[in-house]
Amino acid sequence: MSCFSRPERVGRDGFLRLVFERRDDRTVLTDRRFTLPLQALEPSRLPDGSLYMMMLNPTGGTFGGDRLRTEIVLGAGTHVVLTTPSATKVYRALDQPARCETEIALGKNAILEYLPDHLIPHPGAALRQTFDVTMEHGSCAIVYDAIAAGRIGRGERWKFRELSSEVSMRLEGMRRYFSRASLIPASQALHGLGAMEGFDYFGSIIGIRDRARTTKEDINAIDAAITSTHGVWGGASALPANGFVAKFLASSAHAVNRAMLSGWSAARMQLIGLPRFDLRKL
Repeated sequence: MSCFSRPERVGRDGFLRLVFERRDDRTVLTDRRFTLPLQALEPSRLPDGSLYMMMLNPTGGTFGGDRLRTEIVLGAGTHVVLTTPSATKVYRALDQPARCETEIALGKNAILEYLPDHLIPHPGAALRQTFDVTMEHGSCAIVYDAIAAGRIGRGERWKFRELSSEVSMRLEGMRRYFSRASLIPASQALHGLGAMEGFDYFGSIIGIRDRARTTKEDINAIDAAITSTHGVWGGASALPANGFVAKFLASSAHAVNRAMLSGWSAARMQLIGLPRFDLRKL
């Protein structure tokens, strides 16, 4: 399937569709279609029968005016871990912002671990993205999201034009988590008190599991894993039902990555009962 409708949109309108099914106690990839600048590599099988897969943009980043859409379907009983090989760069937008839409559907008893690296908005960048997850009975989702203030190594902080994000997670038709943020550095003091508090990176981990109550001990374990990371400030708290949210600020890319790994490791053990494995990116 091609996402673009005109020749001049080739390389600007990206589409990615992944479908997973459970066969013989293993998760298998049954459909993979993509149009550049979106792509997905061959999956790797983990010892527990789940699949580990990398999504990427081989063009090097997202540009103003790009339209990127990702659709992912996890069939009943599947278990998929999705990540990216590196941080996602968002380049200057001369006119229209880039738009990224991601829709993920989890069937009954499916498990999703969504762990992309953080976004790095360049000076003048503009991005509007939506992330929507729908979950059925018995399913579980662990979702990570993070951004940088800019190209920190070049001294570029809060030079981007706009970064808007909306995250929605529904379980059996009921919204369990919703977050909407709009960062416009020209009109907001993002670096100071009440915002980024002088830190350069922000991350969040959301975990929701149907039919399994998240206990105080679970939350404490996840909170401790994140807050014990050097250069990180934040913590975890329980959602009204069946899950948790952790939000944290970090002083460096290394710190935000370590906080993600620590928080994900704790969440994976508490929600799924499995230890962390090597993502092979460090």
